[in-house]
Amino acid sequence: MRFICTLVLVGALLGQLMLAQESASADTLLTARPAFCAAPVQPVTLVKPTIIGDCTQAGVQRALDQGGHITFDCGAAPMTIALSSPLIASATVDTVLDGGGLVTLDGQGQTRILEKPFTPGSDVDKTKGNDLTIQNMRLVRGRAPAATKTRDANARGGAIWIGASPGTRLHVFNTTFEGNRTTSITDEDNQGGAIFAANIYETVIVGSSFNDNEAGSGGAFGGIATGLLVYNSAFTNNRAADATAGGIVRGHGGALHLDGVSNSFNPDARNTVEVCGSLFDSNTAVRGGGAIKVTISDNLGTRAIYERSTFRNNRLVGVPPTEGHGGAIYHIEDDFAGGTDEDNLLISASTFVDNYAYRQGGGAWILVRGKGRVERSTFVGNRASEANSNRVGQGGGMIVSMGVIEVVNATFAQNFATFQGGAIFAGGDSDLGRVVTLRSSLFAHNRLDPSHTNPVTSAYQGYHTNRPLVNGGNNLQYPRTKAPDFDNEVNNLITSPASAILFADPLLEALADNGGPTPTMALAEGSPAIDAGSGCTSTDQRDAPRVGTCDIGAYEFGAVVASVQQIYLPQIRR
Repeated sequence: MRFICTLVLVGALLGQLMLAQESASADTLLTARPAFCAAPVQPVTLVKPTIIGDCTQAGVQRALDQGGHITFDCGAAPMTIALSSPLIASATVDTVLDGGGLVTLDGQGQTRILEKPFTPGSDVDKTKGNDLTIQNMRLVRGRAPAATKTRDANARGGAIWIGASPGTRLHVFNTTFEGNRTTSITDEDNQGGAIFAANIYETVIVGSSFNDNEAGSGGAFGGIATGLLVYNSAFTNNRAADATAGGIVRGHGGALHLDGVSNSFNPDARNTVEVCGSLFDSNTAVRGGGAIKVTISDNLGTRAIYERSTFRNNRLVGVPPTEGHGGAIYHIEDDFAGGTDEDNLLISASTFVDNYAYRQGGGAWILVRGKGRVERSTFVGNRASEANSNRVGQGGGMIVSMGVIEVVNATFAQNFATFQGGAIFAGGDSDLGRVVTLRSSLFAHNRLDPSHTNPVTSAYQGYHTNRPLVNGGNNLQYPRTKAPDFDNEVNNLITSPASAILFADPLLEALADNGGPTPTMALAEGSPAIDAGSGCTSTDQRDAPRVGTCDIGAYEFGAVVASVQQIYLPQIRR
């Protein structure tokens, strides 16, 4: 094994795509993303491992039959092991497969790479199940078998298939998944181009890269009834490609698709959905969630957290037969069965830039039954539909379809919708107490399409928000009206009354690496947003502490980003 660890200063990595360059030579070292978020588990330190010296499919399978800790001795050079059929992990013994940063398992575009069978008796004793850990390796060109029936579970998971044992855990560390796919993309509920996990306790992915994977839904990962925790990982050019009409689970989640954290078969799954410190770039879907689609139930106490992550250029493609929502994130709670007052959703310290939805929610589309919060985050250049299309595009930056949502210290700039809510569109739930409150948030140069006429002109629909939202205090809007296209204040004020809004040019600088885990839009010296906030978060988007009276928006002028050293995860030879 060869590990090289590098200490680096904290810095935004908008331009870094981890382990994603196809043209890299075989001996090129490609560096993993820095650990901006503390993961709940760490890579396994091997103890008395089985050492594979016969670096063939048969040699790997013999080691997997025994389970336990497994590593390789294939020499100092990178090694690719070509597979003609799936490797089968132990169904009863915990297994750790460690490639030492040198080993690639290649499905050759013909076969799934690895399967973890059902643990005997786990359908009765829900605590049963054995764990599978994959670390420090590459899994490429895996292909799931073709479906032999409708909604065929065996047709999911191009590289890894694991499921139906509620006590099982899947942990993935420092591993690259590239060019994996399912075969039957148009089979309803086909998902998991790289990984499919169903009815297990948890899936944890740390410091890993997913590039150019494809399935009907969940181009990189597809999950049913599993806790899902993703840290310090990168997802690029993954695709949820099912454009078939009819059915409900088609074309969702370009990178990640999760359908619930538990069910009646698996009642005790880890009740957590968390994405932290990760990059989602240029992933695509058809119906919803260019990067992520998550559906959970509100009565289970599940809290979804999207934190310290960058969502860039994710989009919905083609003409969706239904939906067309959530250019980056499509988040839904799907029932009213209790729990409606819970704190269910957090989007924090994240950047949404240049994402696109065919109809609604260019950056994010949110429906929660309880409460949620969007804080110290930046939405810039996101689009809901296309200019001159005359489609009803709503919520260029974000849509809140339902829920009690606080938006605190957020920046919405240069977002676009054809019809309503250039920055935010909020569903009409105010009569039920389901409201969106703005506090110390900044809205600048969000737009509508002046040519729109379907069903009516967009002139009165709100070029920042589709209707005045609840005023939590100290919000800034610029411009106040946009003559000649929107030279009115009917539905064009972010909150009400107008006297509560600061109307002034915030002097925003371009999106850039200003320190911290995600790119931000700095306030130029002299900005009226400086020292004009109240009730702010304790730090800004960069995790920099406040300076005096807090500022409006996601960025704190004059704040110093702590020079905390972060440790790069091991580099992987390819």
